[in-house]
Amino acid sequence: MDNKKYLDFDEAVQFLKTTPSTLYKWLQTGKIPGHKLGRQWRFLKDELEIHISGKASQIHTQKDFLKLSQLILERSKNKEHEMELSAHSITEKLIWDAFDHGSRLIHIYPSKGNYEISYRTQVGLQVLTSIQEDTFKELNHSLNQISNLSDESHSRRMYLHRSEDDVLQVRYQKLETVTGPRVTLRIYQPEKDVLPLEKITGNKEALAQFKKWTVKKSGLIFVTGANGSGKTTTIYSLLQELKNQGRVVFTIEDSAELVIEGINQVEVKGSLNENFENYFAKVYSSDPDVICLGLGSYHGSEEKIFNAAYKAASTGHLVIIQMDRASCNEAVQNFNQFVKHSTDHLLVGVSCQKLIEENGSARALYEFQSID
Repeated sequence: MDNKKYLDFDEAVQFLKTTPSTLYKWLQTGKIPGHKLGRQWRFLKDELEIHISGKASQIHTQKDFLKLSQLILERSKNKEHEMELSAHSITEKLIWDAFDHGSRLIHIYPSKGNYEISYRTQVGLQVLTSIQEDTFKELNHSLNQISNLSDESHSRRMYLHRSEDDVLQVRYQKLETVTGPRVTLRIYQPEKDVLPLEKITGNKEALAQFKKWTVKKSGLIFVTGANGSGKTTTIYSLLQELKNQGRVVFTIEDSAELVIEGINQVEVKGSLNENFENYFAKVYSSDPDVICLGLGSYHGSEEKIFNAAYKAASTGHLVIIQMDRASCNEAVQNFNQFVKHSTDHLLVGVSCQKLIEENGSARALYEFQSID
């Protein structure tokens, strides 16, 4: 070994103008090259100069991109084509890889100085691989560039096309944690995720009940159930049915998780409680046939939302409201608590649902209160 080319630990700290703890962290995360001789660290001066120049991060990122591309290629059914080693290409291939392996959620999060990429599947959270912080920054920058929102929101949306019929809608969310930023990607396939009414229930009586409600020109429909019971899926199916009838359908949501073609979805910017009335007035004056209220979290705004629903239903509109109540009666009582007018003449019906396991999969079981 030529000792003139190597520095010991203390010399490396001085050369890099850093602290011993930071240098140890860089070594643990692979951010800087070091050579172990017994129990002692030695550093090649030329390699440290690359780190100082800023070229090291580019080298590490390219190595991570190569590792990711090889991993995705090995997991892919189509192994004929090499992947482009760019942030955009890697990002898109990563999302398609998750989708093709049955995952609709990707987590990219800090762990021991690096970032882990994990997929949420039916068996739990599965770690795909680990990348360095610089690579995470490149991927995150790419996600921001290919998303279709121009503001600085931490929640953004993008679309990926693999073919004319193979389209994904991806919801990006970034959250700052004490150990660093964490990114969550929710993957949707709109053409298949918004199910027709015939698909959400195998019960003919339930289907007939929903069909009877969707031909009504005006009134109130409540869709209720516990969190996670699939209420949003039911509402999307109802909205799709109404849209297919040629009706003008609007929603007012705090955050639209899934964008549905042909439905006018309005996201309330800022405080829902403060801004709801303004958004409702604009929707109300846009000649809607159907208005859906309450998608997302609206707790604390019930008085404004429920009274707006009463106004719309009593003036010839069909209004759908989502609630988190355990029974049809509780949903009606909750609505009447905030609306000081009789709703009996406006109520079309109420559905309350819960998920049950059947043949290894979950399906919705409905309870109905219908006003004939």
